[in-house]
Amino acid sequence: MTAAAPRWSVVAPQGAAGELAGTGGPKGWQLLLETARTVRRHGRGALWLLDRTDTTPRRAPEPVWEGWTALAGLAAAVPGLELGLLSPAAPFRNAALLAKRAASADHICGGRLALGLTAAAYGPEHHSTGTAPANESSPDGAPPGDDRAHRAVGETAEALRALWSGRPVTLAGEHVRLTAAHCVPAPHQEPLPLVLRLDAGEEGAGARLPADVSVRECTAVQWTGETRHVAAAVEEFGKRRTALGTDPGGVRHAWAAECRVFESVLERDRWLCSPHEVQFWSHHPDLLARRSLYGTPGQITDRARSLLAAGVEEFVLWFRDYPHTTSLERLLTDIVPRVGTTAGPGAGAGGAKE
Repeated sequence: MTAAAPRWSVVAPQGAAGELAGTGGPKGWQLLLETARTVRRHGRGALWLLDRTDTTPRRAPEPVWEGWTALAGLAAAVPGLELGLLSPAAPFRNAALLAKRAASADHICGGRLALGLTAAAYGPEHHSTGTAPANESSPDGAPPGDDRAHRAVGETAEALRALWSGRPVTLAGEHVRLTAAHCVPAPHQEPLPLVLRLDAGEEGAGARLPADVSVRECTAVQWTGETRHVAAAVEEFGKRRTALGTDPGGVRHAWAAECRVFESVLERDRWLCSPHEVQFWSHHPDLLARRSLYGTPGQITDRARSLLAAGVEEFVLWFRDYPHTTSLERLLTDIVPRVGTTAGPGAGAGGAKE
């Protein structure tokens, strides 16, 4: 029995990394539309947006499309497009409002939505907009402790699943507090795919897995990190699911990373070591390269195959040459066929593998 082909999903050029700097509203929206149509035309995965309103790693008054509004617009403008939205968990986003937005969007796009949760906080953005409690993160962006952040993800996941049942929900958690709250209508999908974005960790440290309820309820995981760390994290996550009495094969493992296609190794290395790239991301070039998908078509093909061997079944990529779509088009037309063919019908935006 042959293994299912990997999925290739795309993170939209939304502006949160400054990729729309200097553009106006009409031009930025046209780029979003063109990217969405490209993803739909190739039919290899979903288009992901972020629940963000500001730029990172530095705040700047540049265009950023609000995720939920853009998602609804794209759902109407590009019928049949699979969509995903990655949102911070409580306390940075209200769980009841998050449940309602996701349920509404799932109906708008005809049951093609996946909702992602991350424990990461965007400190400067949250403080500038007043969406972060004073004790959760500092104005310079320092996040709350890992344990508290992962408990918040767990409580949010528990609240979402309960609210999507359509019944009144009362919870008295550390981060999520609900009193007879409800979400009607329930999502179009049953269940609506719930995706976790997790860091695969470092050598010897291992991934910091969230609360048991998150591990049980999720249908996919998007890992960030180096290949060897991702392989260890996938194995660890499977053991955790098994210990909870949940099928470890019921989760799709994805790799979330940046991507850029180059004509030569020399061109890649010159770009990667440029002062702008090093200063902007504050990472050593070698570390940035190991956590990203930069290279020639041959290099990217080999790296993708090594990630598939590590247990990855989907790639979720943001393209470093946005607002241009050169790397996006090159990947989907020239590189993906070298790695594998598209997944079959019925694979949802973040759903479990078949």
